[in-house]
Amino acid sequence: MALAKISVMGAGNVGGSCAAAITARRLGSVFLHDVVEDLAVGKAMDINQASPFFHSDSRVVGCNSAAELAGSDIIIITAGAPRRDGMTRRDLLAENLGVLAALAADAAKDSPDAKVLIVTNPVEPLTWYVRNHWPNLNVFGLGCSLDTLRFRFFLAEEARASVESVSGLVIGTHDDNMIPLVSHAAIGGVSLRHLLSPEQIDTVVNRTREAGTSIVRRLKTRGSFYAASHTVAAIVEAMVRSTHGVFPLSVPCPPHYGHDGLVLNLPSIVSAGGVERIVDIDLSPEELAALNRCSQSVAETIASIKDCR
Repeated sequence: MALAKISVMGAGNVGGSCAAAITARRLGSVFLHDVVEDLAVGKAMDINQASPFFHSDSRVVGCNSAAELAGSDIIIITAGAPRRDGMTRRDLLAENLGVLAALAADAAKDSPDAKVLIVTNPVEPLTWYVRNHWPNLNVFGLGCSLDTLRFRFFLAEEARASVESVSGLVIGTHDDNMIPLVSHAAIGGVSLRHLLSPEQIDTVVNRTREAGTSIVRRLKTRGSFYAASHTVAAIVEAMVRSTHGVFPLSVPCPPHYGHDGLVLNLPSIVSAGGVERIVDIDLSPEELAALNRCSQSVAETIASIKDCR
């Protein structure tokens, strides 16, 4: 079987770390591109020289020209301005919309059959924008997959349990409105409510919602990237190896949720073709109300978008 051609658009902290994580999992040939001359080339050299520790013969190709990404099977878009301390969601959207539009146009022209994973924030309106302007592209966003990882970590810390024993899910939007699904979380197969007090659960939920902001507050001029890159690599692996993994991704909301036409983060089965289907889950009245708040937030943000083409 031919190796998958996996392209990463943007060689900053997130993009470079994604290339390294994908290479370590031996998922295919990675092409790393950035508009900054030789940035991707230098990072590719560094990653490749670490390959003996990965026990991997996969290679990263550093690209100064976007034309080298043509014919990609999977494209990961990480390019754009990082979130900085004090930035609002609208601020970030204004900076990154033009960048995403240009990259999506390149992808549609040079790799029309690729699965395109958007990592750049704010992920829901950017995913909505690309899907609506290039409807033939197979596009979805990272969504709340990183938040789910954080939720599981904080649950393990609070319960003093191994992270391996924790299951959990975060849906909605990748912002302060995100919904850690307490009703669906478990540790060692035991419902969370049997193991943690209401106060402990509230602490975990708040830590999950504030995790990204807490990191940005300390890094000042950039956001997190280690956890995000490994989350991206896991999603790519689900496509390359067709594992049918489940991730809360930015996808078009099914009509029966009542938010038709919007992109929200919902549990999605990922396989060789990208998002195979969206998983229906039981939501409590409180969780449904929270999802309504998420949809309203996304709708307001989308309404502010002016066509940049």
